[in-house]
Amino acid sequence: MEKRRSERKRVNLDAKIATNGTDSTGFIENICEHGIHIITASGKSAASFIPETILDLKVQHKAATKARLLCEVRWVHINKTPIHGLTYRMGIEILKAPPEYSEFINALK
Repeated sequence: MEKRRSERKRVNLDAKIATNGTDSTGFIENICEHGIHIITASGKSAASFIPETILDLKVQHKAATKARLLCEVRWVHINKTPIHGLTYRMGIEILKAPPEYSEFINALK
């Protein structure tokens, strides 16, 4: 069994992802202080989301709380679906978070 540095919280959050000059939207399934599991559907090539890719991730919880995070893709699983084209399930590590990010995590239920 894998030990994590911090407890994951199951969430339902929308996110905006910017990498290599392209913007995408995603859906965050779980989150903690050090990492995120995110899903995104894109017709773009898989080269946009490969391990070690740096992402600028913007997350919002309700109307009040926002976080902007610098992240790195650690792993990716790609599925091809008829409806969405390529769907990416990614584990990303948070490299840099603002000081108030701990408050953001604690506000999640």
